[in-house]
Amino acid sequence: MRKTDINQYAGPVMAPGDKISTGRSVARMLLKGFLTFLLILAIAGTIVTASITAFVLSLQGSSVDLDLQKLKLNYTSFIYVNGANDNPSQPVKYQSLYSTENRVWIDGDKIPADMKNAIIAIEDKRFMEHKGVDWWRTLGAATSLLHIGNSDGSGYGGSTITQQLIKNLTGEDDVSLTRKVKEIFRAINLEKKYSKQEILTAYLNVVNFGSGCNGVEAAANNYFNKSIKDCDLAECAAIAGITQNPTAYNPLLHPEANKKRQQIVLGAMHDQKKITDSQYKAAIAESEHMQFAGKKKESVVDESDVWNWYTETLFDDVEQGLMKAYNCSSDHAIDLIYHGGLNIYSAMDTRMQTIADTTFTDKKTFPASYTQLQGSFFAMDYSGRVLAVEGARGAKTQNRVFNMATDAKRQPGSSMKPLAIYGPAVNAGIINYSSLINDEPQPDYFGKGQPGPKNWDSADTAYHGMITVENALDQSYNAAAISLYKTLTPKVGLDFMRNKLAFTNIQNSDYNLASGIGGLAGVTVREMTAGYQIFGNGGKYYKPYTYYYVTDHDGNVIPGMDNRTESFTQAITSSAATVMNKLLTSVMQSGNTGSAANVSGWQNFGKTGTTDNNKDSWFIGGNPYALGGVWTGYLTPREIERGNLGTAKLAWKTIMSQYLSEKTKKTFKFDSNVVSATFCQKTGLLAVPGTCAATGTGWYDKHSMPPLCTGDGSSSVPDAGSSAASSSAVPQSSSSAASSSQASSQGSPPAGDNPGTDHGRNGTTP
Repeated sequence: MRKTDINQYAGPVMAPGDKISTGRSVARMLLKGFLTFLLILAIAGTIVTASITAFVLSLQGSSVDLDLQKLKLNYTSFIYVNGANDNPSQPVKYQSLYSTENRVWIDGDKIPADMKNAIIAIEDKRFMEHKGVDWWRTLGAATSLLHIGNSDGSGYGGSTITQQLIKNLTGEDDVSLTRKVKEIFRAINLEKKYSKQEILTAYLNVVNFGSGCNGVEAAANNYFNKSIKDCDLAECAAIAGITQNPTAYNPLLHPEANKKRQQIVLGAMHDQKKITDSQYKAAIAESEHMQFAGKKKESVVDESDVWNWYTETLFDDVEQGLMKAYNCSSDHAIDLIYHGGLNIYSAMDTRMQTIADTTFTDKKTFPASYTQLQGSFFAMDYSGRVLAVEGARGAKTQNRVFNMATDAKRQPGSSMKPLAIYGPAVNAGIINYSSLINDEPQPDYFGKGQPGPKNWDSADTAYHGMITVENALDQSYNAAAISLYKTLTPKVGLDFMRNKLAFTNIQNSDYNLASGIGGLAGVTVREMTAGYQIFGNGGKYYKPYTYYYVTDHDGNVIPGMDNRTESFTQAITSSAATVMNKLLTSVMQSGNTGSAANVSGWQNFGKTGTTDNNKDSWFIGGNPYALGGVWTGYLTPREIERGNLGTAKLAWKTIMSQYLSEKTKKTFKFDSNVVSATFCQKTGLLAVPGTCAATGTGWYDKHSMPPLCTGDGSSSVPDAGSSAASSSAVPQSSSSAASSSQASSQGSPPAGDNPGTDHGRNGTTP
């Protein structure tokens, strides 16, 4: 092929000018792409900057409700209780609350300049110049976190004395951007309200100086056996050095470390021209042979004045209320209780508390042979008032100790069933008083090929087929309860307890079938007792309270600490509450699981609870005046001896029998829409005279009566005016019953422990 022929297949020949044009096009494309990138970057940066600015500005108004003048209060607080005949309108002084803690306020004009200068030099050298925040130190702290520049930890932290005071009084010290920004604005706002001297004085009076000492006066008393106003330069530096780490620089525990830190303080004071050369040298020489008084840390309370368990619980509740009211730390709240001159109007029923105290120390209830068996009790009325508390058995010997009624979290056994299963199911219309439920094991309950749960009355074969709700509760049959729970779903049952009954200890891992009969992480006696109130007051849940209200030293009711008009949550309908009350009343009758707790001559409702291997035994119940919960078991869970399993019911009956002995007879107020009717034990339907061989009396919402029984297990149309379901039997399970795979799962109990197994009739009595 000729060259000219080949050329016809080649591209056009590019002239030199064309090459330049192509290069420019590529350059323009690159420039356009780069500019686009810059534009996107600018837009993103603007959005981020705007978001950060909006976030910061939203916190600009952050302040903290701190009254620095009240920090110097040193007034005794008092607890008042109801007067004669439990009359809340005539309160009487019951007990004083005071402390022998190492906390003594000293006014700023009595604190020597050396003490003030030492703290400023080592903690915040620009304290007198900044407006609450030292921006150079804040930037330095930020660069240290980013490992920019010096990061050996030798520099100062970013917090000023003002910021540290806020942290000490609020207890907020979490590491987060939000807290830090809030703290900055709070410091700025605090310095607008108070002078530098007021802030410094407050700081020097509240900071922890080790050995239980709060403030410089307490520290001087403890370490040098003198007032701070009499301390010299070296002694002030020794005290100032403690603040960075009150344990590591405690002069009684680590004198050499304190000396090293003391000399660092003196060096800072010298560098900042706060002391002369001669003062520095003299103080350094003194530090080499400094002697400390070495007084022992004093107890927080006078142990000769031991509170009862109610006051113990009251103290904790007031502490929590003050923390919320003043957005303050636990330490500051406790300081207010001991020194703030508060008036606390306790809701305690002194008579019931005395009866409970006697019962929990009485050898008739807890014989000498039960030396290690523990117990707790929590009682309240039906509008939230806590009547009595027992945090342990035996004589109380200390204050502010572990409370088994409010602190311990234990599995509740079958006492869980009315709250997680039967109550919500009645409320939802899934069951009525005599509905049939299937008392048969669920496949794979304990794992593949292992059905369950077991019932208390035999090992593997004691199941009873289709039985009424009344029978299932009377005898506390687990298999029947789980059949119903599978239909209801754990999600519905546990969400009800969380959202309507304020249970705070339920975990996400509890959402399985085992939780319905008590197989969950744990609940408190306080929570369980409060949950049961809905069965005696028309379905209302009131948060339990131990005080009516609290006033400050000036007699003003502290915001948020007034329970006299406490609101309630309508947890279930009034008619459902009445039906549940009647079902739980049947539990107390002869031959049923709660009969040993029955107080003769009174309306009682209740439910037992026993966990696997008899590690926990519960009884929770009520009468028209009060309800109470009792737990018994061991501090380290182990099997309760069979003869001791009835102790919970015995303690409940003992307390309630004495409490009711002086009460005027009264009865529960039931919903007028609930009526009694005879039902057929075989079908659970309304009985027809001459048709049903075995019958019982049930209680039903008159607007939703069961159908009439025909005697062959079918039903006929009920009387006119009734809105009856076509069947009284509960459906067993369906794909629509469970809202999630987690909610409908059986759940696997821990190895060797089948959670929530209730043994019903324990000991010699049912």
